[in-house]
Amino acid sequence: MMKRLMFSLAALGLAAVAHADTVNIVSQAAFVSPSGAPSSTISMAFTPNAPIVFKVAGKTCRWVSSSSPWGSGGGAGCNYSITVDDGGNLINASSNGNGCTAAGQAMIAACN
Repeated sequence: MMKRLMFSLAALGLAAVAHADTVNIVSQAAFVSPSGAPSSTISMAFTPNAPIVFKVAGKTCRWVSSSSPWGSGGGAGCNYSITVDDGGNLINASSNGNGCTAAGQAMIAACN
């Protein structure tokens, strides 16, 4: 019984690693009349098997995934977040490290 429980828990752990990488894109708007500053978030989780490439705000972003040989390997998980402000600028770029594209300016620079 204990072996089955341990096997089941191990299987659940491996299933959680299957979608180890995530990208969250926050889009902001600025309403003048009526006034307001709403935002929305697009989230994508996926199995890391190649570099992360996507288009946003007229730019193509190329970030490291956690899949070897592109990133830290071993399914460490690259979790990214970036914001597109109301002027179309990329701001608030963050990552969780783990050998992924570095947070901040390095992520923004990888979008051109």
